[in-house]
Amino acid sequence: MIIAGIVTFEPDIDRLQENLVAVSQQVPHVFIFDNGSTNSEAISNLADASTNVSVIYNKTNDGIAAALNRLAEAALDHGANFLLTLDQDSVCFPTMVSKLATELGEGIGMVTPYIIDRNKQTLEDYHRLNLPRVERYRQPARRGAITSGAIVDLTAWRRVGGFDELFFIDYVDYDFNQRLMDAGYAILRVNAAPLLHEVGRATLTWLRVPRKDLSGRWRIERFFAFGHSPFRCYYKARNRVIFTRKHGRKLGLTHEGVWQIPQQIALTLMFERQRLAKLKGFVRGIRDGLRVPLT
Repeated sequence: MIIAGIVTFEPDIDRLQENLVAVSQQVPHVFIFDNGSTNSEAISNLADASTNVSVIYNKTNDGIAAALNRLAEAALDHGANFLLTLDQDSVCFPTMVSKLATELGEGIGMVTPYIIDRNKQTLEDYHRLNLPRVERYRQPARRGAITSGAIVDLTAWRRVGGFDELFFIDYVDYDFNQRLMDAGYAILRVNAAPLLHEVGRATLTWLRVPRKDLSGRWRIERFFAFGHSPFRCYYKARNRVIFTRKHGRKLGLTHEGVWQIPQQIALTLMFERQRLAKLKGFVRGIRDGLRVPLT
């Protein structure tokens, strides 16, 4: 059985409602884990309007990793074998869950949808792509699987120790991907199952950059500015350092981790506002990432 879990923190209620309407028709039950939102009453009203939605209230914001672990525990208590994890602003297309579920099986730790970022791509753009039905992720971080829209095998989740709550936000998914791959699990992307999602407030720039797709082929793409807050910049740097401290020795120079931080800083300073605040966030994140004890 597949149970859905949505992590919320100060969600846009209209978008969350759209999210709930879309996913609640595809799974027997939906858990919302709210990380101390001030609009929790509005979240509760949405849940009360549905027959298969319940809310787990947390008094403080303990981060995405802790929320995902609590959702996995709730799903197991509900008798589920798999957990569909969703961000608060993601919206499933009809039949997304059933299309993902067809690829679950022995040795598959997680299956993910094709992400349509609202700020970067339209549905028409997606339909013009000539993609294979299913692709296997080659690396945990570079073009790696994200948690939103992913169906996680809860046996695999338990075997690798769940999501590392040290990460709080950012790189939570990539660290989990790495540990799934280390344990011998495959992670698949089902291109026939799209998900509407939003990563930051991405905006198109004039810059063109080389990037690899999942097949390993290089492509030249337009760069989108990240649109992340100084708070997020802190965790982007901190958690890349932690990721490299945890996994860098076995991955060598092929992973993103700390090697991506100078690029992140340069591109942020080139294309975004609040440059000084974001630079300070990156610097503090590097410092704290080096200092924090690893779990």
